[in-house]
Amino acid sequence: MTHAAAPSTLQAPAYGLLLGHTECHFCHSPTPTAALWVPSFEEHDDEGLVDQGEGAVLRYIECMDEGAAAFVAGHAPWLRFATTRTSGQTYLAHHCTICGALQGDHFVFSPDGPYWPQNDVELARLTFVQGLGPLTAQASAGQSAWMDRVPLACTQA
Repeated sequence: MTHAAAPSTLQAPAYGLLLGHTECHFCHSPTPTAALWVPSFEEHDDEGLVDQGEGAVLRYIECMDEGAAAFVAGHAPWLRFATTRTSGQTYLAHHCTICGALQGDHFVFSPDGPYWPQNDVELARLTFVQGLGPLTAQASAGQSAWMDRVPLACTQA
């Protein structure tokens, strides 16, 4: 008999949104995007610390605390919970603001997406909106060297 592992919880001392845009894969219109960024994080499960790191972007967000959820909804209403065909997972997903088509995290966070900057010029095309307080979420943290430069290189809202 096997048991599903309890979900891990990611905690961060602060968070913010990185606002960008992409082309809808369905109607090909430009549509806004938003990535939840944290300056550092710790991930815990029932047995203790699972992972920790510095700057990261959260993907496949299954849930988050009420304060952060309200902040995200107020700044990025195109992010709504949905189940995707690609992953079969329910998470906070991008939706095209023109046609409503779901834009899965696999595609939004791919090398062709807005969250794969190759230099500070590309990073400055993203707008950073500072969140309110700490964050608790169930999500996957993706890390890259550019993520530590977000407060310095991104356009500030």
